Amino acid sequence: MAVLNRVHPPRPDWYEEFYAVAMDASMKSYEDEIAGYKSELFANLTTGKAAKILEIGIGTGPNLKYYSNLASGASVVGVDPNRKMEKYAQAAAQASGLPPTKFQFIHAVAEALPVSDASMDAVVEVKRVLKPGGIYIFVEHVAAEEQMVHFLKLYNAL
Repeated sequence: MAVLNRVHPPRPDWYEEFYAVAMDASMKSYEDEIAGYKSELFANLTTGKAAKILEIGIGTGPNLKYYSNLASGASVVGVDPNRKMEKYAQAAAQASGLPPTKFQFIHAVAEALPVSDASMDAVVEVKRVLKPGGIYIFVEHVAAEEQMVHFLKLYNAL
């Protein structure tokens, strides 16, 4: 909690809720635009090798729909510093058909992930917790619109 409070200082509940609502509503056009690419990118997770997936900055859970084709034993852990994102992420998990027992939201920051080293089969994003030979997916959601897809393809190929 000390690292969380230092990196993401506590904000009033109304602010955190406002930000979560704004993210949930305002990202829909972006998500629609990049859906085809994300479907292709996240298809790497449905190979059966990814039983434990960690998503850093899960936000309102827009990527959860891409995990719906995971093997039956697979689970997703979403980490976000804004605790108000949880209800939106939980709703997105439910809407995607991801069973409640297969999705966990953790209020934390990437600088102090509450998961063991080398414990995840796939990470959307961060290498420290990724198993050797695991799958790493990077999605930059703040890049310039035209350059974004080219950057994602280049980074995914590395």
